[in-house]
Amino acid sequence: MKVSKWLIAGIASAQLLISCEVVRISENSNYKDSKFVFGSNKTAVLFGDDNVLINEFSKTFNKKYKQKKDFVKQYDSLCAITLKQENIFGDIKYDKSFEFISNDPLIATQEQQKKVDSLFTNTNADYLIRIYDHEITNSIQGNPGIPMAMSGGMGMTAGTQSESCIVKSHFQIYDVKSRKKVLDFISKGNGSVMFFAFEKALVDAINSSIKNSAIYLKTGKLKF
Repeated sequence: MKVSKWLIAGIASAQLLISCEVVRISENSNYKDSKFVFGSNKTAVLFGDDNVLINEFSKTFNKKYKQKKDFVKQYDSLCAITLKQENIFGDIKYDKSFEFISNDPLIATQEQQKKVDSLFTNTNADYLIRIYDHEITNSIQGNPGIPMAMSGGMGMTAGTQSESCIVKSHFQIYDVKSRKKVLDFISKGNGSVMFFAFEKALVDAINSSIKNSAIYLKTGKLKF
């Protein structure tokens, strides 16, 4: 039986597209089981903290940002803009004055609990979005050069390594009315280092992390 070469090519292309999907979201709660509802009629207040773990790209980070809070302010502001542009929320406000103290906002001291209660009491939004525990690291792909005998002594074969900047950010979303956490996930973004452009790689990784969070909030997909 003859099989069309176009059919074979189509199958191969589909397999290639599937294989290119990458896990970009790590769930701590199941999207499908959540009661999260997005749309232009929904509103949110977004806030975060200054906890940023810098494992790699420290020189690039310190050159671009004077303090960690400057990075957080930029990330949160860009995220608020993106989530509104993607019609996940009709209105979303970024408020730096809102800040949880405890690592788990629902397990806190009496003073901390009062602050948490005020978040839910003093807002008319449908959701509270907390972004925290940012991590900046890197990823190395490919193979390094290997030693080999050459005329006149030992040498190295050319390597095929490439580097990417990775930004991971932890999101928690609370339903204001029920005061319950409805979503909990980590969004990972990456930016490739091209021609030693480390700052561009960092910026690309930030934008990628934000973009991936928006895709997840609309689709629930972990890989794309």
